[in-house]
Order: sequence, then C-alpha cells, then structure tokens
Amino acid sequence: MRKKNKKKIETKYIVLLVLAAIILLLTIYAYIIKDKRELNKFEQVLKDVVITSERIVTFPFRYVTNEFIEFINLRKVYEENEILKRNLDRYDLIYTQNQELKRQLDELKREMNIDYVLTDYEYLSAAVINRNIGYWYDTITINKGSSSGIKKDMAVITSKGLIGKVVKTTSFNSEVKLITSSNSNNRISIIIENTEGTSYGILSSYDEKNNELLVEGISDNKEIKEGSVAYTSGLNDIFPSGIRVGTVSKVEKDNYGLSKIVHITPSANIGEVSLVSVLKRKDDK
Repeated sequence: MRKKNKKKIETKYIVLLVLAAIILLLTIYAYIIKDKRELNKFEQVLKDVVITSERIVTFPFRYVTNEFIEFINLRKVYEENEILKRNLDRYDLIYTQNQELKRQLDELKREMNIDYVLTDYEYLSAAVINRNIGYWYDTITINKGSSSGIKKDMAVITSKGLIGKVVKTTSFNSEVKLITSSNSNNRISIIIENTEGTSYGILSSYDEKNNELLVEGISDNKEIKEGSVAYTSGLNDIFPSGIRVGTVSKVEKDNYGLSKIVHITPSANIGEVSLVSVLKRKDDK
C-alpha cells in the first residue's frame, strides 16, 4: 500500500513539475516576444521549441475546427445548389409562359391594328451633358446622337417614366425637349386609368411652382380620382403607349365647366435627371 501511495505522490510531483516547466517556458517566451533586442542562441532555440510545441498541441483542435467549418460550408453549398435547381425549374416554366404571352400579344396587336408596344423598342442609354440654367425645365443635351441611331421625335425616359422627346440631333449629341417645357407645341396624348374606366386628354402645360403637369380636354362626365396613374396613350406616332407619366394629384373643372383639368405629379424627378434611355424602334436602321 505504501509503495502504491508513494508512486501516486511521485506521479503528482512529476505532473506538477511538467506544468511548472511549461508555465516557466511560456513566461520566458512571452518576455522574448515583448523584448525587441536580438535573441541569443538559447532564446532562439527556446522560441522554436515553444512554437513547435504549440503547433503540435493545437493541431488537433485546428484540424477539428477546420473540418467543422468545411462541413458548414459544404452544407451551405448544398442548400444553394438546391435553390438553384428549383430556380432552373421555374425558369423553364417562366420561359414557356413568356412565349405564350408573346403569342397572345402578337395576336391582339393584329386584331386591334396596333403596330408597336414598349417591348418592340430598344433602350439606348445616355448621360445628360448639358442643361441651360435659365431654362432648366425646357431642354437637356445627351451624349448620344445620330451615329447611335437616335432620330428626331424619339421618346426619352428614365426608370421612373417619361421625361421628353428628341428634337435635334448631331452625330454624337441630341437635344431633348422636356415634358415640363414651356413650349406650347409640346403636347402629348395621355390616358388616365381609373376604377370607372379610362380617360383621354392632352398634356398642355407645366406648373413649375407646384411641380405639376396639366392635362386638359377630359370630359366632365367621368370621375377621376386622386392617385390614378397617367400613361402615354400611343394615339400618335411619336410616343408608344404605356409609358408612365405620373399620378393624379388634383382634379378641377375648366372655366366653362364643360371639361376637367387634371393635375399630374410627374413620376420622374425631371429636376435631377442625369441618366436617360432613348426608345428606338427595333426595325429602325
């Protein structure tokens, strides 16, 4: 019994000595790291021993940690692949639906004698390069011209809606007349969607103070509610139908009480236009 107890005591001392040695080595190593002087041979060897020991001791933990992280990443990749597979299935379905819608649209165009819709146009992107300070709401100049296929009377839009039409072109630039222009000849046929049907009118002028477009020529027998959306009607050859113009902000009767004057808040912020798109018919050369 005494021998067994003695062996246990000796084992405890050995463990304590090893721990004390490790603590002493770590203390010296910490001192060496902080010390900026050149290390002597003993310190260099001690540093190498501690670093090697640290790598050996921590290797299993690093290995397990890396394997666990790799497993998590593989799991994420698997989930993303499953999502992609589902999306591919949906893509095939959407493609088939689009083909059917295109067929129906072509059939409706033939029946209603409609030549062009928005999908029949290419979008030519351009940047605003000049704007007259004195006539801020009249015209802008963009950096695309006839060399890019732009012609007079092409519609100009932003992602929000209609802003104007091309009135002059050079080889590399174009002048755009804005829908907020004070030019009385700048008239656009407008259609307003409402719960009670649709109403047609002419965009006649712009109220700069209230930032509102004025639409006239709408009969008084149709109710138009605030918040209704106004689009281009496509009743002329300049603008295709369906380009968003703005929303109804106010409705009032004209001076004779026979028709309505509808106030439209533009969808596009025409005062801060920097990038635009010009609508070009796909069959234009």
